[in-house]
Amino acid sequence: MRALQYTSVAGPVHVVDLPVPAPEQDGALISVTRTGLCRSDWHGWQGHDSDTVLPCVPGHEFTGTVVEAPADPGLVGSRVVVPFVMACGRCPECVRGSAQICRAQRQPGFTDPGSFAEFVAVP
Repeated sequence: MRALQYTSVAGPVHVVDLPVPAPEQDGALISVTRTGLCRSDWHGWQGHDSDTVLPCVPGHEFTGTVVEAPADPGLVGSRVVVPFVMACGRCPECVRGSAQICRAQRQPGFTDPGSFAEFVAVP
């Protein structure tokens, strides 16, 4: 699949060919249909966000269509909006209803590959 990727802080951004990611057992593979670009992407690229994992495929605001969902094949074909904070659902914060401060949160475009790609695997 095609994706935008940078490999160093404030380094050049390149169009690269990457393997289509495999979804986790309880996750899904999303075909990206729309994505946004915002200042948070710039902050990650500039190294202002310590959660950013290199090499990085940025992009955290996106919509798409489920193309694979191992635990629930009935979701295939569903249109989705993916949240920036992908919470674990198990930590005290999540149980309390405060998923936005999940201790084990994952973030597309920062901790996980993001939406400047044709496909994104989400938990």
